[in-house]
Amino acid sequence: DLAEAAAVTPDRPLSEPQRLDLLRVRIGGTRTEGLQLNGGRQRFVDGILAVQREDLADLPALPAPEALPPLERAYLRPEPLIQSDHERIRTLVRSILGDSPPASALDRSHRLMGWIGRHIEKRPVLSMPDALSTLENRMGDCNEIAVLFAAMARAAGIPARVEAGLVHRQGKFYYHAWNLLFLGRWVTADAAFGQLPADVTHLRLATGSMQQQVDLVGAIGNLTIHILDGT
Repeated sequence: DLAEAAAVTPDRPLSEPQRLDLLRVRIGGTRTEGLQLNGGRQRFVDGILAVQREDLADLPALPAPEALPPLERAYLRPEPLIQSDHERIRTLVRSILGDSPPASALDRSHRLMGWIGRHIEKRPVLSMPDALSTLENRMGDCNEIAVLFAAMARAAGIPARVEAGLVHRQGKFYYHAWNLLFLGRWVTADAAFGQLPADVTHLRLATGSMQQQVDLVGAIGNLTIHILDGT
């Protein structure tokens, strides 16, 4: 019910959204200054948001942790809700990747995402999302899956952060959370939907702390989305 109440209905239907390489929409209805609409695969200029699908061809090799830039290195560290240093999470990651983990960060990410798809039941839960609890309970919605995937990726040596915003499903844009992985360059990933890269209907509004994501609820309820074009 909460998801439906916060859903945004665009001005016209979006045909085959998962196949698009580029989506352009006009954002209105609320102030956008506090939203993180610009950066990475997104460009936000004069109220128009353009989202470009990432290309996974020719990904640079992921440097060793000590060679990463400071920002990327920060997203390898554990956080209170992303317990990437917990032995249960580290043991799980070792069991998934095996004794000789793939050298490619992309291959490691696909293996971790595949495990989540097979073993985490997708269902709403009323709790603060937390990677370790999600692993123990083997269930969660997009928030729980995003923090668990972030913890697993970090334990596998892949910088990962959690993002939140809107995603298109069945004619509407709904609140959703997903991940950004550093695979030699930053790539959007959605373990809940099994998408790497995530489709261009993932409209990022926030990245960072859970409080920033909670603050999105009011903004989402007032947003309007006018679809300009998708190719």
